[in-house]
Amino acid sequence: MSSLIVLKQMVMIFALILTGYFLYKKKLISGAASKDLSAIVVDVCCPALIISSMFQDMSGISRKNVAIVAAAGIVYYAFLILLGFGFTKFLKVPKKDKEAYVLMTVFGNLGFIGLPVASAILGHESILYVVIFNFLYNIVIFTFGIMLVKKGVEGVERSWKDIFTPGFVSCFIAFAIYWFDLTVPASVQSVVHYCANACTFLSMLVIGMSVVGMKPAAVFGNRRLLLFTGIRFVLVPVVAALLLQSVLTDYIMRATVVLMLALPAGNMPVMLAEQYGKDAHAISESIILSTLLSVVTITFVFMFV
Repeated sequence: MSSLIVLKQMVMIFALILTGYFLYKKKLISGAASKDLSAIVVDVCCPALIISSMFQDMSGISRKNVAIVAAAGIVYYAFLILLGFGFTKFLKVPKKDKEAYVLMTVFGNLGFIGLPVASAILGHESILYVVIFNFLYNIVIFTFGIMLVKKGVEGVERSWKDIFTPGFVSCFIAFAIYWFDLTVPASVQSVVHYCANACTFLSMLVIGMSVVGMKPAAVFGNRRLLLFTGIRFVLVPVVAALLLQSVLTDYIMRATVVLMLALPAGNMPVMLAEQYGKDAHAISESIILSTLLSVVTITFVFMFV
């Protein structure tokens, strides 16, 4: 059952990626459009997606469970950031790809793969936990992620003010809607939903455009990337699943955390890299490889939950 669900998501993802690939290949979309589309995704569509996730009924979430999962999420991201920098040394990653490997380690495909797979395998309660992870994900990527991507970009200075991006601000708006049980007018919800619904489509188009010129042999022949994929998306989730059995006794909580660790590389780092003129090839290769293998890797990891 789980393999079929993941497979369906993979087919949809690759259909969208291929669409972007062929549009760019046939010159129906220009290279300049890639950067513009990335900006729209990062600054408009993703913030809308964050806020719209709070429009559903959240009354069934215990604040105690929210606190537990939030604490687990904070530890989760702190661990992955340290692990990402560790990978750059252990795998002797070239200087030009160091930031890419850190981003690939920290940010999985939570929205497009994580949410539907969690819903189908673990049920409604897990979705509430995934939303919490999504909240933390966006705080981390719009702070740490942007600061990392901006590193070394000519003409771009880094400042603490960089954290006040549309994505970061949207996280607090979403939290306020949940915590204070705010009612958002239906007309506003509709506008936000329209923007949010474009997020997956546009982001996958950008990924497809970024892989033009990439050779499959280069992806599957990249020993460093294969080793990284095996450790990050198989070994780490399996070890975590075994360790968490005595820490998180609630199965749904534990399985959700493990699923978050096992998700393939996400598309947001590509959006940021494109927006700030960084080479996105390494990240795109990781997305392709880890997504292709995720049908097997996620199914295997869940044997240890």
